[in-house]
Amino acid sequence: MTKRARVGAVVFCALSLLAACSSSRGYVPSSTSGVVTLSSSSLAFTATGASDAQSVTVTQVNYSGAFTPSTTNCTGIATISPASGTSFSVTPVAAGSCTFTIAGGGGQRATLTVGVTTTTVGGS
Repeated sequence: MTKRARVGAVVFCALSLLAACSSSRGYVPSSTSGVVTLSSSSLAFTATGASDAQSVTVTQVNYSGAFTPSTTNCTGIATISPASGTSFSVTPVAAGSCTFTIAGGGGQRATLTVGVTTTTVGGS
């Protein structure tokens, strides 16, 4: 076998292996981020203040970065901290309901629903 034929055979084998790996029968590594999962998709509070805060942990398959919470309707009802991470503390501020959106990798998001109820004892 000539040197040129050997090089051709090696190239053919390498291309054949690559084709097998990318075919529907072969292994194709996935880098697609999975669904954002919350340890709890809703939180209920019956009092307000830092001592009543609850935690939420966020995970996502094929994603190891930080998650970012946002809201358009929780101002004055609940706060969430930190600004990014994998575990968040939600603090009830006043009665009401609202939602936080937690963004992860690949444009994936999850919704956290928050409800805060308070009871006034006495008063007029």
